[in-house]
Amino acid sequence: MKKEEKDFLKKVEKLVYEQMKDKHVNCDTVCESLGITNQNLRRKLLAITGQTGGKYLLTIRMKYAQELLARGKYSIGQVALKCGYDDANNFSRTFKREVGQKPTEFAAIHKEA
Repeated sequence: MKKEEKDFLKKVEKLVYEQMKDKHVNCDTVCESLGITNQNLRRKLLAITGQTGGKYLLTIRMKYAQELLARGKYSIGQVALKCGYDDANNFSRTFKREVGQKPTEFAAIHKEA
């Protein structure tokens, strides 16, 4: 991967983390912050990662959720909120679909000592 591509992905990831706090995580808000069109973002992410824009953003959110759950300091509801979800049930369903385990199962297995 080229340095330019790595830098672009770092920018996108940073924006997603910032936007999770405000619960406005989507391709449109990322595009607006980067000053590019939605179509350009999707093309670029697909070329670099092999994932669609929405899927890549979801991957970042689920990675962060896994980190938080492994810490063992937060409830599922708190993790959901920190990852930009208003509804813990929706978060749990999405997490299970994407990770293959319920958040509670993941937390129990991966809890840091």
